[in-house]
Amino acid sequence: MPRSKRIILTSHCIVNQNTVIDGEARALGAIPSAVHWIVERGYGILQLPCPEFTFLGLERPPMTYEEYDTREYREHCRHILEPIIEQVKEYLRNGFIIEGILGIQSSPSCDQTRGVFMEELHQLFLENGIPLKTLWYLPNNENPVFDGDVHKL
Repeated sequence: MPRSKRIILTSHCIVNQNTVIDGEARALGAIPSAVHWIVERGYGILQLPCPEFTFLGLERPPMTYEEYDTREYREHCRHILEPIIEQVKEYLRNGFIIEGILGIQSSPSCDQTRGVFMEELHQLFLENGIPLKTLWYLPNNENPVFDGDVHKL
């Protein structure tokens, strides 16, 4: 069977709610509506690392954008994104299409317009000359239903 050669980068917790802070999970594991939407389109998933989990662990407190907006955290984000950028480059060298990024609306890290991690990811795409086609966001609420909402840059 041929592959779609279409990839979507996803915030870690969309596929693994076990990494969100205690009491904030929106699903038992993966968020079904987002995964269903991805599968329907034939996208392969390149799951981004969870920067908050890898920086502060599971027992971290809830924090704001301003609290995460530090030199140390931004350096951490860039460091854990280096392998992702290399994977994206490898996909592109082999004719794959990076369809876009699916983030989490109002997340201090993974919001497409005001998330520290996403800001660093977008900057790394720019620095490496990687075109970014589309940004999607999943509502960050109790029962997130993803319907393909697009967020413009």
